[in-house]
Amino acid sequence: MSKALRLCLDLNVWCCAVLADQKGRQRTGCQNLVEFVKDGKFYGLPIRLIVSWGMLNHLDNILQKPPFLMTFDESKCYIKGIFGYALIGPTLTLGGTGLVPIQDEEDRHVLETAIAGRANILATFNYRDFLISKNPEIIPNQYSIYETPDHRLKIVHPFLLLDWLRQDSPLLNAEFF
Repeated sequence: MSKALRLCLDLNVWCCAVLADQKGRQRTGCQNLVEFVKDGKFYGLPIRLIVSWGMLNHLDNILQKPPFLMTFDESKCYIKGIFGYALIGPTLTLGGTGLVPIQDEEDRHVLETAIAGRANILATFNYRDFLISKNPEIIPNQYSIYETPDHRLKIVHPFLLLDWLRQDSPLLNAEFF
């Protein structure tokens, strides 16, 4: 099996893509990231989505409230689509370990999902909420690393991730995976 970028998108990335879709926008950063996940690749780079049932259930609830106001059926269809993208590879998790020291329960669950799914990258707009003393900040407000004894996770602002993808950054080379 070829190497793949194991990507966890925070719920705020999915939400921004939905809002852009609803407003008739095209090719926003979030829409691009979601399209890469849908396609399962960015040019020749395979992408595998890391997501959990908890994340999907929470997103389903969010999408039925303002400002999204999806109907029950629309939100279920959207969640079913994300579930389908996750099935491209063995990347749907039940959750994480419950040990990450982040106060916000939703953010802790997302980080634990990324770790449990052995994601290479967690893309999030609320990047600062994922910083803890254990993970060094490489680029302020854009990029840090969370390490466990056997895994390294890059926490990245979505726009920086898009720059890396477009520039074929060394941070996305074979050594990275």
